[in-house]
Amino acid sequence: MKKFLLSTLAVACAATMSAASYTVFDISNPSNWTGGANGYETSVTVNGKSFTLKTMKDASTTDLISPVANTYAWRVYKGSKLSIESSAVSMKQIVITYDTFNDGQYVGEGVLSSGWSGTVNTDEASYTCVSSGLNSFEMQAQAKQLRITTIVVSDEEGEDPGQGGGEDPVLPDGVIYENAFDSNLDGWVKINDESLSDFSGWKINQNNPKCAICNSFYGGENHAANAKMEYTFDLKDYTDCKLSVEQAFGYDFPTSQVDNYRLYVKSGNATDYLTFAVFPEVPESGNWSKSFALNEFDLSEYDGSTITIGFEYATDGSKSRAWELKNFKLEGTKAGVGVAEVATDSNVEAVYYNLQGVRVENPANGLYIVVKGSKVSKVIF
Repeated sequence: MKKFLLSTLAVACAATMSAASYTVFDISNPSNWTGGANGYETSVTVNGKSFTLKTMKDASTTDLISPVANTYAWRVYKGSKLSIESSAVSMKQIVITYDTFNDGQYVGEGVLSSGWSGTVNTDEASYTCVSSGLNSFEMQAQAKQLRITTIVVSDEEGEDPGQGGGEDPVLPDGVIYENAFDSNLDGWVKINDESLSDFSGWKINQNNPKCAICNSFYGGENHAANAKMEYTFDLKDYTDCKLSVEQAFGYDFPTSQVDNYRLYVKSGNATDYLTFAVFPEVPESGNWSKSFALNEFDLSEYDGSTITIGFEYATDGSKSRAWELKNFKLEGTKAGVGVAEVATDSNVEAVYYNLQGVRVENPANGLYIVVKGSKVSKVIF
């Protein structure tokens, strides 16, 4: 993920490169469904576009329950079907995200209606379905029960969100890289213990809280494991570099640095292990931290270098351990960016454009391009 600036010309042609996306189902923000044991239906309107979602018993031997009867996922029983219809949107991509309960037991593909094909990303618990542009979509859970947390429809085929890619976002001044770890690992390289071929290592937790998570409990057992994820950064043009990240835990609650959860920085042939100083409070009840703890690290000794930052999870399998991370941010001061330039841009009035390149005087409820002096970025209202 590299920082970039859109040219003024890019503002005018943004529409030709931008797709509209519609979150038609989100278990954390459910719509009203009507129906019974043989099927349920709901209609939703997203950004002015209407969609009808249905679930049908079909070949299922289990009576259906409302898709929002549970707070964690929509249960699509084996043999049952779901459908999405919209006369207003030519659907080219549908990304279905699954609940990751029991290490992905309910993640999988379905039998799709004519004109659709799909690819499952088990690491990110997602199923990306594409077509040339259709107004209807149907999927049958033929092999096993599937549990859905979100469904996002797009009118343009794009990259699988679980694989990263696509257009790089504009980063705030001073930010070299950031990832909330709420949707993908964005190019982080995973290094797993080779003796555990069925261990997924680091992945995105599709339940709440959305974050990166590593936990070697699967198949009903705890396993000894070592799993790393790391990313390489070029800091040659940066000074005063620093890192911040938030952490939380499950089943095991350290209050100081231990070898099970480590942050490291590789520079040349050296590997330095940094110390986490802030930990969430040990919960009085339950198996998970009640909040995340923010940790900040001074990386100025690596200014001007190429470094690799990594997180290492390690356990002997004697108990269950889960490590959660979110809101990773690497910052620094880039050479050539001075106070005068920042001050000049700060005094210029912002001008907003929609994604079609049309100037908007009073932006509201949507994604816009904002031009302020020499800087161009995107903003959501």
